[in-house]
Amino acid sequence: MMYSLASELGREDNDLLWLTIVGVTSMELYGRSSAGVGVHVNSGAKTASGWLGMRGKRIRQLLRDEVRRLNPPEVGIGSRVPPEAMGIIPTTARSPEDTSIRLSPEPKFLLIRHWSLYDSMLHSPYLFSRLQTWKESGLKRLHNLLAKMGVSLVQCRQSYAHMDMMLKRELRTKLLKHAETFNLDELVPKIDADGKDRGGAKDGWGFVRSWGWRATLSAQDVGVVIGALLEVGNVKSSSGSEPISSQDLLGDPDNDGAQGEEWLPRFWGAYDALEE
Repeated sequence: MMYSLASELGREDNDLLWLTIVGVTSMELYGRSSAGVGVHVNSGAKTASGWLGMRGKRIRQLLRDEVRRLNPPEVGIGSRVPPEAMGIIPTTARSPEDTSIRLSPEPKFLLIRHWSLYDSMLHSPYLFSRLQTWKESGLKRLHNLLAKMGVSLVQCRQSYAHMDMMLKRELRTKLLKHAETFNLDELVPKIDADGKDRGGAKDGWGFVRSWGWRATLSAQDVGVVIGALLEVGNVKSSSGSEPISSQDLLGDPDNDGAQGEEWLPRFWGAYDALEE
């Protein structure tokens, strides 16, 4: 609603668009929109009017259109093909001054730019519910998926940012090849061989923004971090050897005033993090 108002006044820009995208993505991530990373949408069900159906789809398509409008592709002699056009999720900016927002074929993993491929898959809400990775049998299914993809546990436990480039290029293709066997049809968005999906809509693609060489983050990454700051805050133990208890994190449930005082710095910490 705020972005729509800014657009009506002719004051929309990349900063406002990014905040809007993060807000929508956070709603999906935490299940408040019925279209989260762990929620399966039955395509055969009756079309709903809310986030589960046409309204949510139209808003996400509108955001993708706005990204294209405010971030036109670079055209010039010698321009290289961007990684997202080849099915690779972008992990770096295009230049030191790059602050653009891009569409990215994001898999339903968690914090893949900051963890290893294994940890990202292990903590994915989508894979958690589908493979039941909290059980030993679920871990075996995850290891079986990686084995069928031809990715060793040694390779997938390396930082994704430093994984072999050939493995990154083939990752999406391998996931698509074996996803159906493990009932993971929506694990990665489907695109044509030319790097475009049907009609150029890029349905299911995620959003990524760069801040020069400082960072390249997906909207889902930011949603997870901001959510953690709101729920837990930037907690530091007084002693490195002393564990932090759940009571330290959540406050005293019998003292509403103390808990309210805890929420205030968490809110402003999360608010400041959006600007940083």
